[in-house]
Amino acid sequence: MKNYLATSAALALISGAASAGGIDRSGQGVNILFEDGTYVQMSYSHVSPDVNGSPPAGFPFASNNVAQSYSYGSFGYKQKLTDRLDAAIIIDQPFGAHVLYADGPFSSAGPLPYNAMAEIDSHAITGLLQYNFDGGFSVHGGFRALTVDGTINSGDGKLNASSDYDFGGVIGVAYEKPDIALRVALTYSSAITAGFSSSQEQLVSPAPAYISTNPIFDLEFPESVNLDFQTGIAKDTLLFGSVRWVGWGGFSLVTPGAAGDIEWVNFDDDTITYEIGIGRQITDKLSLAVSLGFEEPGTRPSTTALAPTTGSTSIGLGGTYQATDKLSISGGVRYVVPGDQYVNSDAGPILFEDSSAIAVGLRLGYSF
Repeated sequence: MKNYLATSAALALISGAASAGGIDRSGQGVNILFEDGTYVQMSYSHVSPDVNGSPPAGFPFASNNVAQSYSYGSFGYKQKLTDRLDAAIIIDQPFGAHVLYADGPFSSAGPLPYNAMAEIDSHAITGLLQYNFDGGFSVHGGFRALTVDGTINSGDGKLNASSDYDFGGVIGVAYEKPDIALRVALTYSSAITAGFSSSQEQLVSPAPAYISTNPIFDLEFPESVNLDFQTGIAKDTLLFGSVRWVGWGGFSLVTPGAAGDIEWVNFDDDTITYEIGIGRQITDKLSLAVSLGFEEPGTRPSTTALAPTTGSTSIGLGGTYQATDKLSISGGVRYVVPGDQYVNSDAGPILFEDSSAIAVGLRLGYSF
């Protein structure tokens, strides 16, 4: 069953990147802990969204191609230390946003002196230990170090900010029954409070006049819970799935300004994302899987232009080829239908509907 376990992991690799709420990206999974022996993996994902908004009544320009394409990668290494103790390190990019309003009310084609946009990137290093008890039970835990940087342009002005590494914790439990490929794993990741330094230009009247400041501020990236499960349901056939909750509700980026506080980002809702799928071993070397995903929609209208969609449904196809006894190559593609959303502007509400996204991912795994 090893091959299609890898196939389900390949689909998990691209599920969060394509459809997660807030500014979630990687899904912060810890499945590498359950690989046999010593193992290394490298992953790459690319997401191409198509998100367009209709113009407000009487406004001449729509908001087209708002969500920008982006790519991200990850690296993981798992080392078996003793018969009961394993260690792993994961390097990934858990959070990000890539939004550009090149036309419409939030652009220089509208009333703003520049295009509204957000480019937010992050890097995380997660260190984990797993202790295996008798009877299939195990516990895992460790730390996560997070650094974030980004630029936001809005109707309030421009903000460039970056943080050093700040730390949070990870803890979880799991149960496995290998003879039926059963595994259930529950993982909690704590919130991480990141301290930012920044340069800020606050747009004031008469535009395009600015007041420049350098605020220092804290921003709490939310706690999350991942529930992952899988089980064999027939010969060479696996049922797998996941539920991920992230506490995005109340996530708010506010900085002090010379003309009053500025709210750059505000998310009203926690997010819950579901996935379920079936994997099938086709040959000794090839396995395939299909999965369905759903994320509950949040508040409409949106309270931030960083969220021109809310919720999603998706379908994913993946495969794993066992090139050698040690090397596996996994890949997947996911088609996502993000939920419709309203975003308010000074010119009136912008309706984003009929959006879509395509995500592709590739993972190389090597066992020692």
